[in-house]
Amino acid sequence: MTTNLSLIEKIKSAIDSGAEIILVKVDAKSYVKVSLEIIKFFSSFADGVYVTLNKPYFSLKRMLMKENIDLNKLYFIDSITMQVGGEVVDEERCFYLNSPDPVQLQVMIERAMDLITSNNRFIYIDSLSTISLYKSFETLIKFLRHITGKIRLRGFVGTIFTLEKEMDETYYSQITLMCDEVIEA
Repeated sequence: MTTNLSLIEKIKSAIDSGAEIILVKVDAKSYVKVSLEIIKFFSSFADGVYVTLNKPYFSLKRMLMKENIDLNKLYFIDSITMQVGGEVVDEERCFYLNSPDPVQLQVMIERAMDLITSNNRFIYIDSLSTISLYKSFETLIKFLRHITGKIRLRGFVGTIFTLEKEMDETYYSQITLMCDEVIEA
């Protein structure tokens, strides 16, 4: 995998300037590549929580291992495996939800955040677009306000991943108000 220095440099610059919440918008073709780059970057110096709403943990784990990403630096919240009848594995590192219900996600994210004790911490939410498919925009905004507040209070860097053209631009406008930086990859 080649590193997209401009993306990583933008993220570094945002963090250096004090950004705590970063929204990353990406097109569908670059989704996997950009996602892996971001996780590889953060896990190189921090411990974190990876919230996966699109890929089952089992599949995600294989992808991350292929990229030599240290899985011991990550806790996972998987809201897809149970929906599709997949196998539950690695329960000490992965928490499984029945759906991407925002209330369940909030509780599990906070529980996972409690497990991260290092000074450098991050949370990666993949992807906001998926939550919007299951719940109303108002519910999504309430969820995001709560989670971004918790991320800031607990000293994490939050990266919220979303696909371009998946939500109405007025929704993006509201969401960007809760973010310190928006990076289009």
